Amino acid sequence: MKFQGLSVAVVPPKKLGDVTLYLHLAWQFHQAGAQVRFFSNLLFPAQGFFNWLQIERLEGVNLHALVDGCDLVIAYFNHLTNDPVECKSFLDKNNIAYVTAKKLPKNIPLVGRDVTVAGQCFKAASMPFCLDSRAGLSMRDWVDRYVETVYGIPVSDSLDMLCPSLRGKAGNRVLIFPTSPNSKKNYSASGFRRLALSLRKHGWQIEIIGLPCEHDELKSLFTGFPVFSFTDLRELMAHMASATAVIANDSGGGHLGSMMGLRTFTIARRHERFVWRPGFNASGMVLAPRFRFKWLNGGYIWRPFVPVGRIVDSLGNYETSSAALPKQAGGY
Repeated sequence: MKFQGLSVAVVPPKKLGDVTLYLHLAWQFHQAGAQVRFFSNLLFPAQGFFNWLQIERLEGVNLHALVDGCDLVIAYFNHLTNDPVECKSFLDKNNIAYVTAKKLPKNIPLVGRDVTVAGQCFKAASMPFCLDSRAGLSMRDWVDRYVETVYGIPVSDSLDMLCPSLRGKAGNRVLIFPTSPNSKKNYSASGFRRLALSLRKHGWQIEIIGLPCEHDELKSLFTGFPVFSFTDLRELMAHMASATAVIANDSGGGHLGSMMGLRTFTIARRHERFVWRPGFNASGMVLAPRFRFKWLNGGYIWRPFVPVGRIVDSLGNYETSSAALPKQAGGY
């Protein structure tokens, strides 16, 4: 079906990694001719980088008004109200698809719901994107499959959704995001520091990126390296634009860097083909521990066994003529 001229609203979760994936989803509908509205407090300050998209703040979003005013609404299921009466009124609407990364709740009849858009029915539009975590696909791949199989939209490269000002010539800057909201997923600060020292010896300018509330702690942990924090996503994206690579834990920084076409190195605690790896371009590498073992307290020992030396080998010595790899779409 052609979506030319139809209105589509996308209401994502709040976290950065999720926002990048729902942005990719929104871009596919834009490419199919739809007028797309996107609701995200996080992305709102960066709206100038996405001139094809109408970005609105998430707080106070009225799903009833969206459903009545748009041809199709695709919403993260957790935006449903907890009030059973109001929830039922939403479930009576036939033009809203409820989605999530992996699992929809079993206590609400969401899975397999069809949607009707401009008179045409799209089967099972309410569903998790990822149907099999062991299939080896990235979450971006699963979003592509959702768009293709449910709506019949051919998937296109999402690098073009960024404004040209974010495609600066790469220099010798490598950005390290050493933290994430889940400390169990984080590689050690001392390990990141050793990696930063090694990369600096090869001519790379290392910058540490964190949240404003982490700034002082990161400065003490990474003495001798510049530490940056930003008040909003627009400032962060502008700073990242001319970098060569992003090194991060399993976190939003890696997804954002991948979406912007940068090389990404993601340190994962389990395996290299995990679903949530950054997957917007082909120049990404995941580093997982060669092995791990369970300790007496029930936690796993894995950080000493991550082969971070592969990052140094992959980047090599900084050379002005070859700092940036081609920024192309694809998987791993």
